[in-house]
Amino acid sequence: MSLNAISDAHPVVAPLRKRRLADEVYAQILLQLSTGRYAVGERLPTEKALAAMYDVSRPVVREALRHLQTDGLIDARRGSGTFVLRLPPHEMAHYTDDARIAQYMRSYEVRQCLESEAARLAALRINQSRLRRLQQALQKMEDAMEQGQDILEADFEFHLEIARASDNDLFEKQLMLLQPDMVGTMRIASSITETRPEARKRRVVQEHRDIFEAISVGDSELARLYMRYHLVSVRHRIIDQDS
Repeated sequence: MSLNAISDAHPVVAPLRKRRLADEVYAQILLQLSTGRYAVGERLPTEKALAAMYDVSRPVVREALRHLQTDGLIDARRGSGTFVLRLPPHEMAHYTDDARIAQYMRSYEVRQCLESEAARLAALRINQSRLRRLQQALQKMEDAMEQGQDILEADFEFHLEIARASDNDLFEKQLMLLQPDMVGTMRIASSITETRPEARKRRVVQEHRDIFEAISVGDSELARLYMRYHLVSVRHRIIDQDS
């Protein structure tokens, strides 16, 4: 059966509007959490109440809550309700008026799969020329952070150089497709880090240096683990005010 025949037999009816609404509700609840509207341990309004509050259906609310639970911010307890587990940094309030924040957070799921494997392959295949470029990107990021400058360009360049060093151009192409979401999350993470103690900045730099060093010595498994750890950590730092 051809692809066209499959498409005709099973028309795609992706709930795009539902997805956008769920993202908007996600962003609104995230805003409420980040501004202290709800406290840790407090029960959120019921699905019915939230649906009325945001003028959406209960399935839309349920999807938004599911993403918040995946983030580790809330906990749905059967028969008891949904409770706040932790609060995101208050700086998130500057970004949650944009429903893309939900897509930003979901992008980490893709990045963990994609970039962990790219780092593993880079450790096996990188040559001296690409290693120098990766080191230059790392140095540029460290210098920018030390001088209090914007690190977004250098940060993305570092991740892109790893994709290139995998010697499989599909990794680079996929990262270029993800660039808007990557830069969006990097901007949020960088803004939050700027308001935190120096130890947090050093931790961010060290995570990138660990990845670089694992790749430079050809330790593919360690490179994969360090990349995954970095992506999990930065995502956690974005959604947890105590990180």
